Amino acid sequence: MSAMRIVAAVMVAAIVGVACDRSHDGLLDEEFETQNVDIVTYTGVDDDNCAKFRLDGRDDEPAVMLFTSVKAPANVKENSRLLLTYSIKHRGADGSYWDVDAIGYSRIISDSLRVNSNPIDSYSMHPVKLSSTWRTGEFVNMHGQVEVTSRTRQLFMMVDKTTRGRDTVDAYLVHNLMGAPADSIFYWRDFYLSVNVGVLRSTKDPCRVLRLHLNDANRGGMEIREFKFSKP
Repeated sequence: MSAMRIVAAVMVAAIVGVACDRSHDGLLDEEFETQNVDIVTYTGVDDDNCAKFRLDGRDDEPAVMLFTSVKAPANVKENSRLLLTYSIKHRGADGSYWDVDAIGYSRIISDSLRVNSNPIDSYSMHPVKLSSTWRTGEFVNMHGQVEVTSRTRQLFMMVDKTTRGRDTVDAYLVHNLMGAPADSIFYWRDFYLSVNVGVLRSTKDPCRVLRLHLNDANRGGMEIREFKFSKP
């Protein structure tokens, strides 16, 4: 568990580029003025070399493909998880895709579910201020705040290996300030975290409930959030 996960301020980057021509072969809806902000997966470019993204549905709802009219974002690899700001221009007839105006994106903390190699109580679980947590397909996502320090930190989700293979699996949000002294803690800053927990669905006896334990400063201590999976 030596890998670092740096929580840093990320400015929303403008997505700019040469516009692509797209034909709207689905139902033509009214234009949407409201801006949406969602965690999405960048899936590369379409046949017109325009950026596209996948918006996984809440829980086990189907995903929606987001097609844009801009070139690929700079220095972003395929399958990267991003916080995308966009507005919907048109919806496809079957609801499986939207044409969108991509306004900007932010990089977020993205990881896969880890497994403990030491006793659970040996891992640091420094408080976070949790705003929301939700599942989209194989991803558990979080939005909250962490204390900014002068050092790199660890922030990841770890499953208790003794519960693997059970109907209910326990996981923990590990948050290690790496020994930052009290006088190096400056203020609270927003973070987004997206963790791929798909491994829990690939076992012979897949998980039905993921029970996440985390130290939430908003609620004064250890709390539990549960995520239910439908049968595969």
